[in-house]
Amino acid sequence: MNKALYPLRFDPLQVEKRWGGNALLKRFDKQAAESQKEAGVNLQSIGESFELYEFGEDYSSLITNGFLKGNNICDVLETYLGDLVGDNIYDYFGNQFPLLVKYLNIEGRLSVQVHPTDEVAAERYDCLGKNEFWYVVDAKPDARVYMGLNRDSSASEFYAKCKDGTVPEIMNVYHPKPGDCFYIKAGTVHAAEGGILIAEIQENSDATLRLYDWGFENNPATRRAIHLDEAIDCIDYGKYNAAQLFRPAADARGVVCDCKWFTISVIPLKERYSADPDNFNSFVLYMCTSGAATLAWEGGSEEIAAGDTILIPAAMGAYSLTPMAEGTSLMETHIRRIEDDKDDYLEK
Repeated sequence: MNKALYPLRFDPLQVEKRWGGNALLKRFDKQAAESQKEAGVNLQSIGESFELYEFGEDYSSLITNGFLKGNNICDVLETYLGDLVGDNIYDYFGNQFPLLVKYLNIEGRLSVQVHPTDEVAAERYDCLGKNEFWYVVDAKPDARVYMGLNRDSSASEFYAKCKDGTVPEIMNVYHPKPGDCFYIKAGTVHAAEGGILIAEIQENSDATLRLYDWGFENNPATRRAIHLDEAIDCIDYGKYNAAQLFRPAADARGVVCDCKWFTISVIPLKERYSADPDNFNSFVLYMCTSGAATLAWEGGSEEIAAGDTILIPAAMGAYSLTPMAEGTSLMETHIRRIEDDKDDYLEK
């Protein structure tokens, strides 16, 4: 008989990027994962911190607490099945964990890019598509998010603008502030620059198609692959739906994104909060974006600090979260339903 499950913590994987910086180190003290220490990863240019990832046995998050310490999420999922993620979710995804959880630090320029739908990704790349959600933890005054098109366009016009470097002219430009929420539906062209710290929830996929790289693609020393030709039929050329940008009121608590891939709430934790995975019919993820909290359940307790991510297994039972510092805020994520094929983003 399997031992009872408990809240799981993971060893984040730091990923160097040309456009990265040191905000993840300075704000959250993100260090190199155990598997990276000998490689000498440069913590001054980290663009992504993979908080929870599962890309098969050889590339999965390692658990850092409890009796499962040292096992990866892939092994635990194969052992605990629906007890870990929820029976309905396991029936749909099998031994693939459905979400990829990250922090992003964008100091330079993130390329103009797009992600394919589930259908296109399955046909071409044998993986899930990539619908994702950005929660802005912090942003410098000059930061920018480029999101979707500011008017209807066409494949031929868009292609030409990527080639001549004018594609930003037809993209919406937002000056992000802490607390801003962006739902990035597959097919939405997007980019960012200038000093932004983001908590990201997405489908478990790395399917990214780079469309324009701010001129770096024209220099052999800085050139990266451009996927414009293969992406041309993946792009939504319609005017961007501004409802997919949501700016909650200060200290507001509630759902900020609700779609078939994930349901996300922001919780300003001012008092004890109690929950039970049975009420979600799903695992529950918490990302602590500021402050600190105590997580308690029948079998024990864990402290969660800013920058931490923790997984509540579906079969664990009731738990509570109590703030340990003023200004504590959590992102709570679960999968509400996955059997409904309708994309029903909760418009605000």
